[in-house]
Amino acid sequence: MAPNFDNIKTHFPAARIKKLMQSDEDIGKVAQATPVVVGRALEFFLASLVDASATEAREAGIKRITAQHVKAAIEKNENFDFLVETVTKPEGNDE
Repeated sequence: MAPNFDNIKTHFPAARIKKLMQSDEDIGKVAQATPVVVGRALEFFLASLVDASATEAREAGIKRITAQHVKAAIEKNENFDFLVETVTKPEGNDE
């Protein structure tokens, strides 16, 4: 099931994205269109993650997405491999 990105109504403020980008001292000037494109890419990424998490919740027969569903979606989908370290608890950490 492919997510439908036509209904995305969330927009990330370009000024905030530009400010975050320029907080890195290695980044100089940022073209005007760049924060807009990054914001749109962020919207697509989040829509994909939410869709995968919702699928996990549906498979479990639950109507509410929890952190466990997000974690399962990240661990099962190779597109989210870069997030695996973020959701796995380090060994020896009993918090």
